[in-house]
Amino acid sequence: MLPRRRRARVGPPEAAPSSAARFPGVAIYLAEPRMGRSRRAFLTRLALSKGFRVLDAYSPEVTHVVMEGTSAEEAISWQEHRTPSLPPGCSHPALLDVSWFTESMAAGQPVPVERRHRLEVAVPREELPSPVWMLPYACQRPTPLTHHNASLSEALETLAEAADFDGSKGRHVSFCRAASVLKALPSPVTALSQLQGLPHFGEHSRRVIQELLEHGVCEEVERVRLSERYQTMKLFTQIFGVGVRTADQWYQEGLRTLDDLREQPQRLTKQQKAGEPSEKGLGPGPPQIPGPESPWL
Repeated sequence: MLPRRRRARVGPPEAAPSSAARFPGVAIYLAEPRMGRSRRAFLTRLALSKGFRVLDAYSPEVTHVVMEGTSAEEAISWQEHRTPSLPPGCSHPALLDVSWFTESMAAGQPVPVERRHRLEVAVPREELPSPVWMLPYACQRPTPLTHHNASLSEALETLAEAADFDGSKGRHVSFCRAASVLKALPSPVTALSQLQGLPHFGEHSRRVIQELLEHGVCEEVERVRLSERYQTMKLFTQIFGVGVRTADQWYQEGLRTLDDLREQPQRLTKQQKAGEPSEKGLGPGPPQIPGPESPWL
């Protein structure tokens, strides 16, 4: 029986010497912790094939540190732990997201480092108050009647209303709280980063706001607004004395319009028939001339 041959262990490729590098002023170090050994080896080979200089060890020669899946806080902490190994007076390399690396590989040369590439630079939020000043309860926050984020808050309120119609109290409260925070902001929200640190903004609410900022509309919100159930429930619950449970019962029984209710007056209580005769009631009320602002006539 022949002895087994041991497979040679493949390690990361050696860094290209500075004389062979096309860009001698750029020395890249790929930080491994979140990247993983195999991916780091692959990216190293890719960079070397395009003439970039990649160093295996962190040293004063490094000009660009590339990280993947790392926050700015983690990147700064990583750099601080390695600062003592650098000689005095040595400048720190740029801490960059892997997006700079991929863009440079696609371009075949180092692309200019922009703010969005840097991990140590936080997105400015001068327009927003510090999160410490955003009080947690809506009753504590000054909220003007006319505010800067009406379209965003109305979208969240639509989802809150739909959640209430479906009996999902948790989602209803979450959307209402996020909408109330938007109403209290002193300036318009133009970037998702402005929501960082604000209370009551979960992943779902952030996703809705991001879609509105990028496309002007949110598919989920529009789908809710156009749905028959939402329109019917909203119509019925605007009748004085009609709650979600009664409106849902009418909907389940096939009622869709106010005319459907008028055809079955036995379903209505005396309070519901009277309502507000000038607008929302279903009773005859005094003679009036219908107008666009009176959809109940």
